Amino acid sequence: MLANRNKSAKRQRFLAVLAMMVTGQTLATARAQDTESLVATGLGYTPQQQSVVYDKVDPNEASKCTGKYETIGGIDGLMIYGPDGRLLRRFADTNGDRNVDLWSYYKDGIEVYRDIDANFNGTADQYRWLGTQGTRWGLDKDEDGKIDAWKNISAEEITYEVIEAIKNKDTNRYTKLLLTPTELESLKLGEKTKNRLQEKLERSKLAFSEFLESQRLIDAQATWAQFAADKPGVVPEGTEGSAQDLVAYENVIAIVESKGANQQLLVGTIVQVANSWRLIDAPRMVDGTSVGDSGFFFPSMAVNRDIAAVPAESGMTQAMQGLLSDLDKVDSAMRDGNATPQQYKERGVILRKLISASQNSEDMGSWIHQYADSVSSAVQTGVYPEGLEELKALDASLDKIPGGKEHKPYVAFRVISSDFMAQMSDPKANHASVQENYIEQLESFAEAYPKSPDAAEAMIQIGLNDELGGQEKEAQEWYRKVAANFPDTDFGKKASGAIVRLNLEGKTLNLRGKTLEGKEVQTTGPTIVHYWATWCDPCKADMAELRKLQAKYAKQNLQIVGVNLDNEAATAAKFLKENAGKYPWAHIHEQGGFQSDLATKLGVLSVPVTILIDAKGVVVKRTAGFSTNPEMIQAVEKLMEQGPVAKPKQATSKPNPNKK
Repeated sequence: MLANRNKSAKRQRFLAVLAMMVTGQTLATARAQDTESLVATGLGYTPQQQSVVYDKVDPNEASKCTGKYETIGGIDGLMIYGPDGRLLRRFADTNGDRNVDLWSYYKDGIEVYRDIDANFNGTADQYRWLGTQGTRWGLDKDEDGKIDAWKNISAEEITYEVIEAIKNKDTNRYTKLLLTPTELESLKLGEKTKNRLQEKLERSKLAFSEFLESQRLIDAQATWAQFAADKPGVVPEGTEGSAQDLVAYENVIAIVESKGANQQLLVGTIVQVANSWRLIDAPRMVDGTSVGDSGFFFPSMAVNRDIAAVPAESGMTQAMQGLLSDLDKVDSAMRDGNATPQQYKERGVILRKLISASQNSEDMGSWIHQYADSVSSAVQTGVYPEGLEELKALDASLDKIPGGKEHKPYVAFRVISSDFMAQMSDPKANHASVQENYIEQLESFAEAYPKSPDAAEAMIQIGLNDELGGQEKEAQEWYRKVAANFPDTDFGKKASGAIVRLNLEGKTLNLRGKTLEGKEVQTTGPTIVHYWATWCDPCKADMAELRKLQAKYAKQNLQIVGVNLDNEAATAAKFLKENAGKYPWAHIHEQGGFQSDLATKLGVLSVPVTILIDAKGVVVKRTAGFSTNPEMIQAVEKLMEQGPVAKPKQATSKPNPNKK
């Protein structure tokens, strides 16, 4: 951040000189020494982002470069030309305020990169590659020199960025390439596909961290060489309930030059979102004879880029190709209609053969994961109850399969989850006993596999169970483990937020956000903040009580702010319209529901959650259910006894769910 600000200061000092020179005169009439000074200073600037290939000037040749003040397309700027007359730099003022807000760099006379100050505050907040350098366009919201999101990035450039993230062991750089919750919603997939994809994205973030620790083939000197994939495919509108076409590549591979040889990195499935592409998979290395994953959207697209190099008499490759063909047939049949238990059984037989045929290879993990995912999903939805015993058998067999032990945590966690859901769906089950047993199994799992990506979810579930049971000290211990061991993941961020929330009392909270109508609102006490969702019956009971309190304390200007955690704003808007007049207070919403910043920054893991804030913005009390907590109601009444306060003002700044 400091380096970025220093660069900004230098640029503005440069502009001050430039502005004086162009006021009432052009560079052509400016003093020669001033022109030389501007040229020398301009040539000293470098792009904010690394790895930009642009023309540089030997110090001995700098004096031969020339500067000209020119207007192009109505935009003023200083152009710097090399000794051979080719354009090297352009420093432009796009809004006419005599401040540079566009810094352009050229290669062979072609513009290849820009730093852009889109909000005209003197610091670059966008970075754009052009010409022969590609199509990337990165956004830097906090202006710290690091890209927070990609406005544009091609399929090829996605693989380049993955390599750079691996080289630099930069988890944040990788996560910025993943499909976001908002983008996932924009794809308008069917509910089942969307849920599968969401689960895959969550696992991918954790799996990338594990990959960084285990891989040894890509070093800091590695370079991206090539993008390799079959042509992209289209998932047409209507497929499994989707509302629009989707374009995706399956089994994308990046060829990497590292340690004197070409390595293959399986990037997996990538999807098109507007003009960009997004990841959904964690990368993994593949060898020259391995078969790629069965695709997420097109299961038959299992690909090996070097398949032609494998001798035709290789029995294993031919056998696996036959199995893949059989798998494709079963998958096609399952897509054509409602999948049957027999189809799941047939699919399981094929996958177990693929697991056996790829023992002790990285591909084996892919088949194990695919088998565990599909069977677990079928068990939990009640389609294939018999699959639970298959999962348990797979878990037990991994100790005997070469390379199988490392995949035991993945399968074991799905055994626990599937068993729990199967028991909870039994109308005769003792749900309290089932829940207790489930938590015990999660604790054993977290102890046995503390670094497994699924351990983060297990510990979050244990912590939430303790929290709802009133054991907040124990809950925080679990949350701290997640925050410490998985800091850059969604679970880690939620755990950190939960710790903040559980320690809110006596601290200031200024919650801001946009309502469902698009208006900005903030908590200006006394305020009751209520997290809710349309599917939550206890939330509705709370809201009925809140309406009574709102009417009772209207003169005291009691403010109520709802925070809706439905994935879609339309869902909440429809509910409130159908219940017009029942809940007449501001309702904040952010796309993504429980994945939104509003939920993550305070670690809201379940609803309802209620927070009481006094007139000074200090949290008086917080709880889960409001209507079932007499102490919370008493706290509200006590706060109201202090008399009326000024009406709250609408916020004018950007939403900040956890400003302190």
